[in-house]
Amino acid sequence: MKRSITLITLCVLIVVSYGLYNLKYEVEDLQDHANGLRAQMEEDRRAIKVLEAEWAYLSRPDRLQKLAQKFLVLQPTVARQVGDVADLRLKPMDEILAPQPAIDTSEAAVKPAPSQATPVGAPTPAAAVSPVVAGAPLVPVANTTAGAAPMEDVQ
Repeated sequence: MKRSITLITLCVLIVVSYGLYNLKYEVEDLQDHANGLRAQMEEDRRAIKVLEAEWAYLSRPDRLQKLAQKFLVLQPTVARQVGDVADLRLKPMDEILAPQPAIDTSEAAVKPAPSQATPVGAPTPAAAVSPVVAGAPLVPVANTTAGAAPMEDVQ
């Protein structure tokens, strides 16, 4: 009887020792993983600070003003681009509440006809630039006749 109790105790001791051994190394692995995550978080925080500094540097008002003058070839609005309230067409209530037809967005419907296509960068004909037309949206017009400068950073 003494011998069986000793044998059972020895088996339990071996199983518990093996379990503690595995548990110790699992905890060490988890600690190493947690330390790696902490280091990665610190590295990411530093990278965020660097990116915020770069953003602040690149979004300086004087730099943006230079870029706007170089790449945005806009002109002031002229009087013929602005319409009166009388130019706006009032829709009847029936037309507003009527269901709208489906818009065909297939490529054939989107592409302009060859006779209407104008090459990119070509000056628009004088007939295309007209005063405000009733029903047409009022949109600011950019100067399209000036050549576009190459896209390079202005420091």
